[in-house]
Amino acid sequence: MARKTKQEAQETRSSIMDAAVRVFAVKGVARTSLDDIAREAGVTRGAIYWHFANKADLLNILWDQILLLYAPMAQASEAQNEPDPLGKMKSLYLALFNGLVEDQHQQQLFRLLFDDSSHSRETEAMRLRHIQMRRERLHGIQIALNNAKEKGQLPPNLDVRLGAISVLVFIHGLIANWTTTPDMFDIKKEGERFIEGIFQMLRTGFQERG
Repeated sequence: MARKTKQEAQETRSSIMDAAVRVFAVKGVARTSLDDIAREAGVTRGAIYWHFANKADLLNILWDQILLLYAPMAQASEAQNEPDPLGKMKSLYLALFNGLVEDQHQQQLFRLLFDDSSHSRETEAMRLRHIQMRRERLHGIQIALNNAKEKGQLPPNLDVRLGAISVLVFIHGLIANWTTTPDMFDIKKEGERFIEGIFQMLRTGFQERG
């Protein structure tokens, strides 16, 4: 049997990941087996093990793909020499909102994250990882808000810690609510106004005490 080329191997890997998202969306992570994913992808179970250690590894790599999409914009807002940190933060969240609406894979993965009906070792690991990601994001937002203070985009007496918590909670709440009840509001159409609202709150509230 001829050895697969690098491109063919990558195509197989991508088809497995696409199939996994589709099956997870229908059956949930806990009720999905690697055999289910193999059938959906049209490959053998062995082909899955060639690319992924197990179901948890596959799920983590799916999330890593999403993180890589937005990492450059997050890093730009945190760069000390960035002249427009708030602008970069706005671009980051608008891209995230647009991605949620336009990319079915992102929608389905976020729905799995907020789905309380499916419990397994993999979903628990996913939630614990997401908690750690939120902690890291909180730190990144604090850096970005400090940059914005230094550039005069936010008041010099802004309590950066409270401001960062507010941004994180606001964005997380928008995503969680839209993901579970998308008919409640249009996160893509109204996203810019939501972000401008939180920025205005940062400019007028959360002054340091003392």
